[in-house]
Amino acid sequence: MMPLWTKDGKEHVVTLLQVQDCHVLKYTPKESHNGKTAALTVGGKTASPFHKSPSILEFYQELGLPPKQKIKIFNVTENAVIKPGTPLYAAHFRPGQHVDVTAKTIGKGFQGVMKRWGFKGQPATHGQTKTHRRPGAISTGDVARVWPGTKMPGQMGNQDRTVLGLKVWRINTKHNIIYVNGSVPGHKNCLVKVRDSFLPAYKDDCKNLPFPTYFPDGDEEALPEDLYEDSMCQPGAPSLTYA
Repeated sequence: MMPLWTKDGKEHVVTLLQVQDCHVLKYTPKESHNGKTAALTVGGKTASPFHKSPSILEFYQELGLPPKQKIKIFNVTENAVIKPGTPLYAAHFRPGQHVDVTAKTIGKGFQGVMKRWGFKGQPATHGQTKTHRRPGAISTGDVARVWPGTKMPGQMGNQDRTVLGLKVWRINTKHNIIYVNGSVPGHKNCLVKVRDSFLPAYKDDCKNLPFPTYFPDGDEEALPEDLYEDSMCQPGAPSLTYA
């Protein structure tokens, strides 16, 4: 994580996400997926072939790609289908749009209700001596059972979580780095899933994006090394001006 500043002097904390060896692996038509939308299977970060089964290695050999450490499925429309084997870059997104980031949270192990759910606990004095960090009563009815959804001690973290509507402030096309606003789930160097935000407030973000993705060897002009959001203060810009 690092700070960035807008032109009005406001500081924003951003998270750096790097796109490493990301390729489209498979196209699934909507008839074979969920009947509503087609899907693309995307793999990221090259993995060692020594820990992959022969059937998986054969699948990657047909694509001409090395095995991937992580694969994820993205729902796409019929006109956004990308040929399997196509590499994906950070320039697939553009500054100013909003994205949803999914990752596995940091595992905290078995935790009590005070750490896992933020319970207050019982009084430290003037009462029972063995209830200081316990939840207290867990039911108000006369049914002798634990109701589903009751907040109890248990495993904390290590679950997939999605943060919605994170703004993209900057993109580095040389090292394929996406600067997204705020923090994302997971520890350092973990693998995350980034997609266009489906929030209704940001449905118009995709109007001026490269469609279906950015091709560096296409007919478009070469992109600069850094792309900035319009309101962001660039590092080389003067910070003070005099009339």
